[in-house]
Amino acid sequence: MTQEFLQDAIVEDLKQLFSHYTLTNSLGVERAVKIVPQGLPIREGDDEETDAEAPPEPYVAVKLSDGEVTAQDARQTVNVVMVICVCDPDPNRQGYRDALHIVNEIVRHYERDGIVANRYEAQHPIRWATQEEDTHPYYFAAVGLPFYAPAIFKEVPET
Repeated sequence: MTQEFLQDAIVEDLKQLFSHYTLTNSLGVERAVKIVPQGLPIREGDDEETDAEAPPEPYVAVKLSDGEVTAQDARQTVNVVMVICVCDPDPNRQGYRDALHIVNEIVRHYERDGIVANRYEAQHPIRWATQEEDTHPYYFAAVGLPFYAPAIFKEVPET
């Protein structure tokens, strides 16, 4: 469960970080950046053309990529990828700037305060990327960073 607790802690951490930051969604409505674990929920019956809250963007999806335990009783490394999506219909194609702003906020946050939920420690390297393909008016970016999670100890009966 350590990985899931880490994911939940990062989601809550980013919700606080972006609580006062708003961007325009695809319907032109200002809204806070939505932070979700692993992937966007499947919506049933929502009409994205009329419901201002239906489009998911802007969002950050906190995904667990992979992890590694290098030795018995050692801290495990959990690699986390944060996928960012923003929408900017302006034909000047500058929406990537909003995506990069979110990237920079995340990187700066974990450089400044690398401890999450008093248990998980952000590590280096911190990697980020932007998309190569043209998906205007949607712009994507990602931040990847490893976290140290507490060790899983062997359960040995006391003698």
